[in-house]
Amino acid sequence: MRRPPRVLDTLTYIRELREERARERFSLALRALQAALQELQDLEKAQREYFQGLAGQRLDGAYLRLLGEGLEATFGERRRLEERLRSRQKEVESLREELAQAHRERQAAEILREKRWRAWRREEERRLLREMDDLTLMRRARLARP
Repeated sequence: MRRPPRVLDTLTYIRELREERARERFSLALRALQAALQELQDLEKAQREYFQGLAGQRLDGAYLRLLGEGLEATFGERRRLEERLRSRQKEVESLREELAQAHRERQAAEILREKRWRAWRREEERRLLREMDDLTLMRRARLARP
């Protein structure tokens, strides 16, 4: 039996690289998700502080109008950040699935490669044992002749 093709080694190597790249992309997406979550939490904290600062103050019309415009801007920003957070979550989920798929493909390539190598080693062992048996029979035949 011939030695298993090197293409299986190459395939396994490529699958490992794909899995590593998927792992890196997943890690970057997780960091982006955490950053978006942190931005949203910072905005919520700023809004909370803004509302707490209003407690007990006398408000005139011009200040109230500015306050309303400022609050509308923060709520718009909050909607934008929530949308970004949702898109980051979707991206993380899709990359998690991509990483799982890359992992399964790498494992399949490794299993195929190992099966081929085990079969080759078994066949080589059988061939070696047959040769040893043939040599033993030839030696016995030579020794049996006077």
